[in-house]
Amino acid sequence: MGRSADAGGRTGTDGGRRRARLASLLIASSLLGAAAVFGPLVADAAQRTAVRTMRFDIPAQPLAAAIAAFVRVTGWEVGFASQTVAGKRSAAISGAMTPAEALDALLAGTAVSAAISGPSTAALVSTVAGAGAAPDGALLLDTITVTGAQGRDAPSGAGYRGTPDWVYETAASVGVVSREALQSSGARNVRDAIADAAGVYSGEGQGSFPTVSPNIRGVGDSGRVVVSIDGARQNAQDGGRYGGGLGGYGTAYVDSAFVRRVDIEKNPDASAGSAGSLGGSVDFRTVNADDIIAPGRFWGVELDAVAGSNASDFQGSMIAATRLGEIFSLTAGFSRTDMGDYEGGENGEVTASNIYNMTGRESWSSLLKLEGEFDDVRTSLSWMHQQNDFSYSPTGTMAGSDFDARNDSVSAALGWDPDSPFLDVKATLWLNRSSSDEVRQARILDGVLIWPETEQERDLTSFGGVLENTSAIETGAGPLTFNYGVEAFRDDGSSAAMNDDIAADPRYASGYLQFNRPGQRDVASAFLNETWKPADWLAISGGLRYDWYRLHGTSTYYRYQAAASYTAGCNTSEYDYRIAYVPSWDPSTASNALVRILKNRCGEIYAGSFYTAGSVISALSTPESYPETTLDIDRTDGALLPSATVEFVPFEGLRPYMSYAHSFRPPTVNEAFFSGGVSPTIGIDTSGAANEALGGESARTWEIGVNLSRDHVFAPDDSFRLKAAAFHRTIEDYIVLGYIRVPEVDEDLLSFVNADGDTTMKGLEIEANYDAGAYWIGGAATWLETTWPDKTQTFSNGSGTTTGEIFAFAGAVPPRFKVSLDVGVRSPDRKVTFGAHVNHVTPNLARYLDANGELAETGDPYTTLDLDLSLALGPHATFNVSVNNVTDQRYIPATGNYIAPGRTFLAALRTRF
Repeated sequence: MGRSADAGGRTGTDGGRRRARLASLLIASSLLGAAAVFGPLVADAAQRTAVRTMRFDIPAQPLAAAIAAFVRVTGWEVGFASQTVAGKRSAAISGAMTPAEALDALLAGTAVSAAISGPSTAALVSTVAGAGAAPDGALLLDTITVTGAQGRDAPSGAGYRGTPDWVYETAASVGVVSREALQSSGARNVRDAIADAAGVYSGEGQGSFPTVSPNIRGVGDSGRVVVSIDGARQNAQDGGRYGGGLGGYGTAYVDSAFVRRVDIEKNPDASAGSAGSLGGSVDFRTVNADDIIAPGRFWGVELDAVAGSNASDFQGSMIAATRLGEIFSLTAGFSRTDMGDYEGGENGEVTASNIYNMTGRESWSSLLKLEGEFDDVRTSLSWMHQQNDFSYSPTGTMAGSDFDARNDSVSAALGWDPDSPFLDVKATLWLNRSSSDEVRQARILDGVLIWPETEQERDLTSFGGVLENTSAIETGAGPLTFNYGVEAFRDDGSSAAMNDDIAADPRYASGYLQFNRPGQRDVASAFLNETWKPADWLAISGGLRYDWYRLHGTSTYYRYQAAASYTAGCNTSEYDYRIAYVPSWDPSTASNALVRILKNRCGEIYAGSFYTAGSVISALSTPESYPETTLDIDRTDGALLPSATVEFVPFEGLRPYMSYAHSFRPPTVNEAFFSGGVSPTIGIDTSGAANEALGGESARTWEIGVNLSRDHVFAPDDSFRLKAAAFHRTIEDYIVLGYIRVPEVDEDLLSFVNADGDTTMKGLEIEANYDAGAYWIGGAATWLETTWPDKTQTFSNGSGTTTGEIFAFAGAVPPRFKVSLDVGVRSPDRKVTFGAHVNHVTPNLARYLDANGELAETGDPYTTLDLDLSLALGPHATFNVSVNNVTDQRYIPATGNYIAPGRTFLAALRTRF
């Protein structure tokens, strides 16, 4: 280890970390200063209008819908007054042209013209005489609707909690949490926002932990759901912490201050980013220059500050961006969070055991992103560093822990989209390193030391890349689009533990590293998708992906061999009769005397010494020992994964679909190289061993869904959005913590095993929103039923069959039902917004099966109410006041072990200039 701890429990590397933190702070501060200083210096650079031609195929339709289609193709921002486009229809356009030419063609004959205001911005104005005229020749507009950055980059839309419209045009269970939703929800962590999405649970990392481990449709933990930042996978797992986890809760560190949006995929398919995913993905996209710099300007700064009650001491950030000429832009940011030991609610009871409390958190993060645009090539290089110091303390006699955790995520992306239907190339290279130093406090129970204070280190370095291309072909039977590519990544884990006992005997570390063994995992994937549109009302998609993995490393486990004493017997053939000499020997009685002496001296001779029968011969005894076995694990496997989707469009705005997909997850480093026990102990832990025959999990998912988008339902400016899906997922070889028969030991040892029998998750999800401008009402509901194999099923490790007893399911089990209701009102000038959010969840479910093979309920149902008031303080500042858990409920959030904060007041000031 090479580290020493002082009396305060801090390690000898703290000075180095403080220096690194100071250096990073100075760098971030310098970059922020540069953005503010040099931004105005380049403000006189000429604005340029995009001249690259693009292919358009937009039919004649209501003008507002046509503009939305134009934005989806180009990524432009287009502002207009609702009355300007009301009742008007666009012209049809088709062919290759510049965005400006396409916009003019769309507006032909509509009495509306476009005023180009920037390289990718425009405003629509009426050309009818007198329309919009204002005194002094100024242009007077009513409420402006800005349509822009649709597609994946859309900041918000008319859907549930600002979900953009492309979500309701996608034949798949996808979701988006926009930056606006993150900032207005009063969330303490990014988990609080994603937990409101249908079918999504925020995971075990509750309380003030700065981590997120999403569970989607009952599938979570151990990398079953891919979590990434700008495409960089956050694969670090921790099975022994965060609520007593048994198998690998995700430890993805995500600072919401830099999150631009959250993309949620609930069902993997044959597309980029799905390699090694069993149940979907959650990708956190960070802010870029366009999010900070207003149209027509060349630099910008955004400042956020949040403070409140109940230990919400401070959350603040500063993000600055500048254009570096006409090609490059630079974005830099800094974030700080201070939270204390919050109080849980006072109303209601928590009956679950193993309740954990937070005792404080200090975090700081920095972001640096460089972007470039060279005609048809776009590039970006981003780095987000996070430093988190936090602690927790379980209730009862359990010992708490102090954490010093760091995460560095680097991502480089390139996009090449020339004027060719055959080329739309995207490439990403990424690197992520997650490091955690934990000081686990000593545990003393009834005056007995269970384990001493221990320092643990865990590291996982992951790196990989994705290369994909999209080609479009016009056929006589309709357009055909192909998306194809490859992706690969590697996980390289390491861990160590240190205390006085381990220093004396390194084998004692086996009791602390059971879930964080070192090892290596390689995953590679090749994929192909096609989409065929034989008619305007029909789209047929099919995909095929092949996933391959390799597990490489060693795992050492120990077996206990009890002491065996060798006791001397009675062997008359070895007696030395001289020792039986009797001085008063009488021949007439010698026989009787000799018999008496032999009985008293019964024993045996070893190495020239005589041992009386029943005495221990130490040299022949076997002492207590711990035989060591090291497994060399080097195995590969793979799976061929088909998928298909059929979408219908019977009329505009209604899109029912059906889909089927296979998915596959290889074992993680934690699962493949596990050894030891499930909790720390003094001594050499002989409880568990790695399963050399552990295989991956595979799933088959059916889904039937519908998307509905309608505008002008009851009023000219209202909208309705709905997304619903019913799904049925069957998982084979689900990995759980059970027992295997080890050949060298005539008993079962703990290990990760593949469950025989099917594990199923089936349910229904609905999210909908009606927005009338002056008010909105929306909601999301999830019904979920999870069925596991019986406890008595058997598992095989390739060399024998176990007793079949499941120790624990590796992963949280979500409740059967949750529903969220989101309502609010806006003032006529949109400067004041008031919203309320109600959340109801049924009891958590145990990860254990009861004696009847059923999932038991733990905890209690709960209902919470959150309120939010937003005030626009001019064009560049917003003030938010939030009250979370208004009724001060005492509860444990879904899939969690930590009591949630009680009533909390938060005030936030956000400015941009």
